[in-house]
Amino acid sequence: MIKEWLAVALGGMLGTLCRHALGTAVRAVHPAWLPFATLTVNVVGCFAIGWLVHWTTQRQWTNQWWEVGLRVGVLGGLTTFSSFALEAIHAWHHRPWLGFSIVVAHVTLGLVCVLAGMSVANWTR
Repeated sequence: MIKEWLAVALGGMLGTLCRHALGTAVRAVHPAWLPFATLTVNVVGCFAIGWLVHWTTQRQWTNQWWEVGLRVGVLGGLTTFSSFALEAIHAWHHRPWLGFSIVVAHVTLGLVCVLAGMSVANWTR
């Protein structure tokens, strides 16, 4: 059990560092008023969790300490629902069409990427 706790803690640190680095890189390329950084980390996280869960399930490796560290720690630290919600509300107040587009993009791309991750896990058997 202590391994899981440590894996989640270290994974969370790694995930938040990755989120900050990826967010900084995306914001350097796109205008500040377009919240692509949060969308990017959430899409990457959705793909990764779809792949990870499907891949570990195929091998019956669920609930291993390292799988929990990756899923809860790294991917939990990488993705961010609260930032998504805040950005959608801010955008809605200034440009309602953008706020609506942010919500649709996150939900649609998130679901598509989870399925894509599962499909890639099938190919890597």
